[in-house]
Amino acid sequence: MIPLLARKYLYRYLIVAIGLPILARLLAFAGQSLEKRTGKYNVVSKGLKSASRFAQKRADKSQGKKERKSRHTLGQAGSR
Repeated sequence: MIPLLARKYLYRYLIVAIGLPILARLLAFAGQSLEKRTGKYNVVSKGLKSASRFAQKRADKSQGKKERKSRHTLGQAGSR
């Protein structure tokens, strides 16, 4: 039997390790499908995509992964 205090941390770990990446992908998928349906960007799709990026960053940070560089930053570094 897992002690009560350890269960609390185990549940938190499972939410961060499994729940946040799944949530991030679902939000990104919803934002992309909304853009495909309307044919352009809108406030809701931008919000869904930014929420997806935020959730993915938090999941990566909690798992100790290094921060990803954006495409914009990579393009500038290569042109110098």
